[in-house]
Order: sequence, then C-alpha cells, then structure tokens
Amino acid sequence: MARTKLPDELKQAISLLSNKEKDKLLFRLIAKDAALVEKLTFELLEDKDSKDDRREEIYQMIDKGFERYRFYSPGYLLLTLRSVSGDINRHVKTTKDKYGEIQLNLLMLNKSLGLFGEKIRKAPPRKQLTFNTYVVKRAVKLVGLLRKLHEDYLLDFREDVSQLGYYIEQHPRMHPFAETVGLDIEMLKRGEVH
Repeated sequence: MARTKLPDELKQAISLLSNKEKDKLLFRLIAKDAALVEKLTFELLEDKDSKDDRREEIYQMIDKGFERYRFYSPGYLLLTLRSVSGDINRHVKTTKDKYGEIQLNLLMLNKSLGLFGEKIRKAPPRKQLTFNTYVVKRAVKLVGLLRKLHEDYLLDFREDVSQLGYYIEQHPRMHPFAETVGLDIEMLKRGEVH
C-alpha cells in the first residue's frame, strides 16, 4: 500500500479531534493491516518470553512438516520453501527475532536438502536450476546475517552451518553456482562464516 503524505492542515485538524474520535480512527486503520495487528498483539499483550514460544512453534512446523512432505519435483519443493520462508519472515517482522531468523532458515534448508537431496540431484537440470539458485542465495543471506551476530552466538550455529556446506557440496549443479556467487563452501563445511 502506497503511503500518502498528510498535509499539515489535515494533521492539525486530526490533532484537534477528541480522544474518542482519534481512537476510533486508529482502531479502524490498524485493523486494515494484519501484520501491524500481529506486531501490536506481540508487543502489547504478550510477554517477551512468547518470542521463544513462537519460534518453537515454527521450528516444529518445519521439522515435522518436511517429514510428512511428499516430494514431487524441485519446483514444488521450492514453493514449499517460499511458503515456509514467508512464515519465518512474518515471525521476524513481528518479534525482531534475529536469532530465530537464522535458526529457522538453517533448519528449513538443511531439512529439505537432507530429506530430498538425492531426489533433487536426480531431477533434470532445468528443473533444478531455480531451486538451486534459491538455496544458494538463501545461504549467502544467512552468512551475512551470521557475520552480524556476536561471536558467542556463532557457536550455536556451527554444526548447522557445516551441515549446509556439506549438502551444497553434494549437489553437482548447486556447488559450482555457489562458488560463482562467492559462497565459500569449505568455510561453511568448517562451520565458519568469517
């Protein structure tokens, strides 16, 4: 939705409204933005520990969801990854959970590559292309996020980062693309991001 700049006269007129009228307008505007409703619910009604509960809910959804997923093709799996990624992004936008963003994305990539890596490798090259591109770009983004974290947190992700490096290396078409975009697979395999 495009933002409209409010004229100063309108701002002044709104400020003169009664609190009751302002509240009525505010409630109507907030109700039109589901993401804002979710964010305000989290910030105003939940305690800060609920961030961990929300993260755990998504973690379980990814963990159990991929176990039940029936593989059709890399394209269908990519649709699922994009949907899960949307859930992760909404969680991060609502809670500002940077740790969870990394943890959940690593889980999503590792779970999908671990369960379906062989089937992806057996798919025709043209069907692998978009999937491989998505995974590598997501891995590059994760490396960038990890580099921003404090060193102590990096230890939490070392094993998952290493696993991701090994999964990418095992894909004969994904690995060269990763190197082309500057993703150091050997570094990942060591569980490092620097």
